[in-house]
Amino acid sequence: MPFFTGEHETTIGAKRRLPIASALREEVLAGEGRDFYLVLGPDRRLWLYPDEYYRTLASTMKRSVVPSVKSRGSLGLMTAMARLIKPDAQGRVVLPEKSLQRAGLTDSKEVTLVGEDDHIVIWPTSDWEDYIEASLDGYAEALDAAAAAMDAATPPQS
Repeated sequence: MPFFTGEHETTIGAKRRLPIASALREEVLAGEGRDFYLVLGPDRRLWLYPDEYYRTLASTMKRSVVPSVKSRGSLGLMTAMARLIKPDAQGRVVLPEKSLQRAGLTDSKEVTLVGEDDHIVIWPTSDWEDYIEASLDGYAEALDAAAAAMDAATPPQS
């Protein structure tokens, strides 16, 4: 499973080309793919998944030969809007215009690629900085809660 971390500031070029930082590309392990699926996340941000890893995720969501109407609709929409994008030799991908429009990124040139565990999120840099600033006050409490949860889940050592 990929493990993306960090924040990487970059620019969407005039031809909608987005360079993906080598630190992020290097996190993709053998068997997870070398291309990416671009997906509109539930937060209306663009998410990047390694292609083979995304195929595995999508196939696990399809649990029945005849899925329910609700799951068929959401899975159908998710796969319909997903786009396979292939990095060039410099690690740049071309972002589809429609995907940029749906994510509200048509006017954003300065973006931050944020590693979020198994995917990369494309944020307008100003929105990312606002989010960080608003989140820092509760950061210590969030870390304390995570540490407490890990302590509770760890079996006592004899």
